[in-house]
Amino acid sequence: MDTRSINRKALKACGAGAEPAPVRIGDRTPRGLNAELPGPTVGVVNGRTTILSKVDSSNSQEPVSTEFAIACSELDGRTSVISVEGELDLSTAPRLKWMLLDALQDGRDRLVLDLSETTFMDSTALGVLVVVNRRLGANARMAIVCVQSGVLRIFELSGMDGAFAIFPTLEEGLAYARGPTTGAGGSG
Repeated sequence: MDTRSINRKALKACGAGAEPAPVRIGDRTPRGLNAELPGPTVGVVNGRTTILSKVDSSNSQEPVSTEFAIACSELDGRTSVISVEGELDLSTAPRLKWMLLDALQDGRDRLVLDLSETTFMDSTALGVLVVVNRRLGANARMAIVCVQSGVLRIFELSGMDGAFAIFPTLEEGLAYARGPTTGAGGSG
């Protein structure tokens, strides 16, 4: 069984359409003007099927820097970890925006954005984070996990390092996003 048929079956199982990814108009690749772009990759995360978005730059005529990937892991009914690999820029930031907004719309208001494998972030991606941060409800939380000095520098230079809860490890980010546990007589 080839990869496309696996992806189509998995997409049907997820309720998504079985159509291949759209073709860019005027795509001038070595395979021809109407070459089909690869569809999303499907994986299983914690027993739940998740669609992983990938940008394939193997047939691009532009210099290749890093492949982009984004994945969402739903840890429980309210907590999601969204992991980004590669560059967050004008072309990839919209995918991050929709994944974050979809999680919020689905009632998952404890978000952890894992940028530990993100190699670059521009102002477009920072703008996405500002928009999502503003849409968080009163009891919602978003933690950002980031250790890449170049990405951290974007937060610092923009003055946004104080506007976001940024942590060096996923464990610390999860602890923040899930918030303090309140028990009998506990505060917080």
